[in-house]
Amino acid sequence: MRINKFIASCINVSRRDADKLVKEGRIKLNGRILYDFVQIDPLQDIVELDDKILSPQKEKLYFAFNKPPYVLSATKDSTNKAVVCDYFKNIEGKLICVGRLDYLSEGLLIVTNDGEFANKVMHPRFKIRKTYLIKTKEPLNKSTLNKLAKGAHLEDGFFKPLRVKQTRDPLWVVVSIDSGKNRILRRLFSYFDIPLSRLKRIAIGSIELGSLKSGEYRTIKTDEIQNILHLK
Repeated sequence: MRINKFIASCINVSRRDADKLVKEGRIKLNGRILYDFVQIDPLQDIVELDDKILSPQKEKLYFAFNKPPYVLSATKDSTNKAVVCDYFKNIEGKLICVGRLDYLSEGLLIVTNDGEFANKVMHPRFKIRKTYLIKTKEPLNKSTLNKLAKGAHLEDGFFKPLRVKQTRDPLWVVVSIDSGKNRILRRLFSYFDIPLSRLKRIAIGSIELGSLKSGEYRTIKTDEIQNILHLK
């Protein structure tokens, strides 16, 4: 591999910019300052920029996963319960579960190896909208729906959903939130003594669960990723 191509792949610059680094004497090859545009073996040769060893960036992976119930939003578990990463055994490298769902809940999880992207999705400052389908054990009347919509003072502060709407099926409710607090919807419904049958996340920002079957995943589209990365 030509040295400028290797440098560009490591620090995400153009080959022209990589050429400048070589000309400026900032690149070392196997301990010696390099001024020529040589061929290298990335598996054998050691390339340094300002005395820091360079290595190619890993391909960034982004998946939308439909988590089944009774699966932990984790990479491993000491009790041998099923975890999300059991469904990604063909993917090499460390993966991160973004936007956790509790053990009983199901639906959309983002799985990625991009820590920066994961932090942006999870950071409360960005208030990324998350939408859920919730099935109650009994139909909810208008009074109860209004109470849910107005929110409640829970043990960790006041919480109010962005939207609460009953579907055509009186047992199913659509709820949108921008909070990432642990089990916040289960705690809200419990506050009003509403027992749940199912809790399923169907969207995180512009990323939707769609027709993904339980236990399946798809690659997230570039525009879906950019919509989140460009949030300020």
